[in-house]
Amino acid sequence: MIKLGPQREHKQMRSVGAGAGRGVDLVGWLATLLLAMLPAAALWAQAPAADAIEGRITLSSEGRALRSQEAVDAVVYFRPDRAVAPSVPAAPFEIITERKTFVPRVLAVPVGASVRFPNRDPILHNVFSTQREAAFDLGLYGKGPGGSYTFSQPGVIKVYCNVHHAMVAHVLVMDTPFVTRPDGQGRFRLDGLSSGPGELFVWHERASLWRQRLDALPSAVLPVSLELSRRKVPPHLNKFGQPYRRSRPGEY
Repeated sequence: MIKLGPQREHKQMRSVGAGAGRGVDLVGWLATLLLAMLPAAALWAQAPAADAIEGRITLSSEGRALRSQEAVDAVVYFRPDRAVAPSVPAAPFEIITERKTFVPRVLAVPVGASVRFPNRDPILHNVFSTQREAAFDLGLYGKGPGGSYTFSQPGVIKVYCNVHHAMVAHVLVMDTPFVTRPDGQGRFRLDGLSSGPGELFVWHERASLWRQRLDALPSAVLPVSLELSRRKVPPHLNKFGQPYRRSRPGEY
């Protein structure tokens, strides 16, 4: 064994003690920091900001709970009593026809916005709508940029293809700038709101419109329950008001 002299032994003990002290101080500092952060995280999860609405959508069908993933197809919007006009971007929005599907299937746009319908399929499509607020027919067209339409009136517009019955898209034409989409967990947040009053809406293609009057912005996360009872492809006729022709086996 190697023995240290009294002075060296004293210095080494003091050094070890100082290092241990620093370690204890560091652990204590980290513990204090974590404790300070926990209440803030919990507060964020339970109490939205003063100018925001936070909510969580849960889905069910015939009394059975569904996975929240389908909540991404919902549109959440707040309409204040004092109307606020949304801004309209110069560039058009897009709904693409691809693999006999509209992508995206659901699109929210401000009143006055244009939507272009490019075709990426090697086949013909014919995009149309017969609704009073937005009756249009882009005609039969092949692969390419396609035509566009300007939506000048608010409403929920169902868009179809005259060639393929199963193709359907929904364009929500909004007269408010306060619009958002939920995530895969059904969570949503609307920021930049006034203190109210107004009305909150949650739209989903397979559910009845959910709405709630808000005289003041809620101070807690708002629960929204939707019952999905409607078909993804609603019954509809072609643009001539006639039933669709049945497709032959293997027909694209």
